[in-house]
Amino acid sequence: MSSPTTDQKMTLKESTSAPGVEDGSSELCLKSVVRKVDYHIVPLMLLCYFLQFLDKVLVNYANIMGFSESLGFQGNDFSWMATAFFIGYAIAEFPQGYLIQRLPVSKVLGVNVILWGVTICCTAAVQDFPGATAVRTLLGMFEAVITPALIMITSQWYTRQQATPRTGLWYCGLGLGQTMGGLISCAAQSGKSTSGFESWRIMFLAVGAFNLLVGMTVTFWMPSSLFTAKWLTEEEKASLQESLLRDQGGNGRKTFHMAGMWEAISDLQVWLLFVNTVLIVIPSGIITTFSATLIRNFGYTTKQSALLNMPSGAVSVFATIMGTFAILYRFPRWLAICCLMVPTLIGAALMSFFNGSQARSLAGIYLINFDVAPLALVYALAGANVQGYTKRVTTNAIVAIGFSIANIIAPQTFRAADAPDYIPAKIVVFGVCGGAVIVTILLRILYGYRNKSKVALLSMEPTASGSLGEHASLDGPDVTDKTNPYFVYVY
Repeated sequence: MSSPTTDQKMTLKESTSAPGVEDGSSELCLKSVVRKVDYHIVPLMLLCYFLQFLDKVLVNYANIMGFSESLGFQGNDFSWMATAFFIGYAIAEFPQGYLIQRLPVSKVLGVNVILWGVTICCTAAVQDFPGATAVRTLLGMFEAVITPALIMITSQWYTRQQATPRTGLWYCGLGLGQTMGGLISCAAQSGKSTSGFESWRIMFLAVGAFNLLVGMTVTFWMPSSLFTAKWLTEEEKASLQESLLRDQGGNGRKTFHMAGMWEAISDLQVWLLFVNTVLIVIPSGIITTFSATLIRNFGYTTKQSALLNMPSGAVSVFATIMGTFAILYRFPRWLAICCLMVPTLIGAALMSFFNGSQARSLAGIYLINFDVAPLALVYALAGANVQGYTKRVTTNAIVAIGFSIANIIAPQTFRAADAPDYIPAKIVVFGVCGGAVIVTILLRILYGYRNKSKVALLSMEPTASGSLGEHASLDGPDVTDKTNPYFVYVY
């Protein structure tokens, strides 16, 4: 979070001590402020995540619309092109993290949305495998900003309890992107096309243009911090800042601390989140890129395949909302991840071991989309259990690299030699889902172990909450979750 100016600090200090903030109605006032933030921030985050996933899934639908045939793909060319996107994604993570560290997060996000919109428009002009691969690599580099930026923005505006359902809301953009992708594909296939400008090219051009509009809106309308939000009064800013301090929320002072970066790299928590991201994303990566192709191999037409793939998005949205909003009722995050992996395991089993039945295989594809929701909870854990701006930026970059590595692996499990059933890829899905449950349990054990000494300290010092603001001060040193003795991990 950007540090406030001297004038802003003085105003905030004065407004914090005002009766309107400290009286008995302060909690009701805070809820009103949070709702105002919801109306202004969450829809834009949802749109950004929706578009970045729609951009990914477009190639899934384009492939059943003649994309590979038009560009003369052979063998595993499509898989390598899909992999190129995530190679660019992984390469750009730390440069994007550096930009987030140095510049306002909302501006970095907005400019990248504009750039990937231009890149998607350019996809409509590609003529061969090298051109498509180059464009997808650039797209991956621009979209690498999305997860770290949205986690930072969510942490910037919400307490840890509030952040999880908001993360779930913007993460629903994934399921919406999958559903809307099917509709856009059908619309593009229904339109007239010429031999030089096929329907899939029209689809890329239209979606790219919409990205440009959203990118400009984010760049020029989303505030850089709560201190620059014109739609909040000074009293509302003070109330929101105070709630973040009490919760040890916010992102901390926006300065680089080498110690914070090294702590993230050496923190076991961060690497367990990384491994869990890889294991969870491999199945969703496979389904994102190849689900429409798998459904078409059941004997459906291209339009039918696009329509039949749409329920996958509805399943994703349902699972995400169910998993993230359960946290509001104190349902453990780690247990929610494990529960959501159960339908995924059932879906993987239906695809892997009952592939002779078309209905069971289709049900398996839908159930595997429950795997999308646990990643939202992993993002929420990364946002809630990592303190300090530098450590948080580094952690988000590491988790995002895990996301890209998983998506590099996923397309390579679909080999041309295994068509049309792709049994090895389906078995991989089954195996990694079980691994994700094990890693989640290990993460829960780690958090419990770390909390023992900190909970003991809090029970010994009942007035510790009075000094909480000093340890979590948004304008103080880059205190981290491990160096702050009052920080308690949530799980």
